[in-house]
Order: sequence, then structure tokens, then C-alpha cells
Amino acid sequence: MSHTNCISTLLDLKDKNITFSKNCIQETQIKNVRSKLILGTLSFQPTHCYHCGHSFDSNIIKHGFKTSRIKLVKISGFDAYLDLKKQRYKCRHCDRTFTLETSLVNPNCFISINVNKKVVLPLFW
Repeated sequence: MSHTNCISTLLDLKDKNITFSKNCIQETQIKNVRSKLILGTLSFQPTHCYHCGHSFDSNIIKHGFKTSRIKLVKISGFDAYLDLKKQRYKCRHCDRTFTLETSLVNPNCFISINVNKKVVLPLFW
């Protein structure tokens, strides 16, 4: 089992497009709290432009990366974050850029769905 599979299993990530390099886990201070920081990359070829809906072709080009810091559930008592480098694309049909989305978080959100569930679930018990 590769380290990407091990980390995905540990973090319960269902998105197969997120990859991790060998030395991707760091211990650092975030907001003056000792935390685990995991570095990952999200990259795949989209089927269409997220804005105009035009099918993927040579006029939709890679346009760098945007890094998002996503809050994860605690790991061994430490706060955990995922610095996810998301691939950006530029559509020459509508002249707009878009960033790839993942099922790990809701659009325009930086708190993972698992953290949301952990916070909300006890309210119903």
C-alpha cells in the first residue's frame, strides 16, 4: 500500500484525485497551537468549465495552483490541517478561471465535512 493510500485511509478521504508526497506530514505551530500539517495536491482533468459549461478542450488550460488550508479532525490529540494545492484552470471560451473542487469540503468552505459532522452529530443525541 502506497503512502498516499495510507494517508487517505487514515484521514478517511474518499477523493482519489488527492495525492501526497513522501515527506508530506509536518509538525508546526498554527495559531500558537502545536498542530499536524499534511501537504497534498488535487489535480485532475475536469470534464467542463465550471462557469460556462463548455466541454474540456484545448481552450481550457492549466493556470497554476491555489492552496487551501482545510481543518481536519484531531489526530492523536493534535489539531490537524490539510494544505491542499488545488489545480486552477483558465477557460478561454468565457475568459474566467476556476479551481478544482473536492468532496472533502463544501464549495467555498475550509472546514472538512467530517469536522462538520463531528460538531453537529452530538446536537441530535
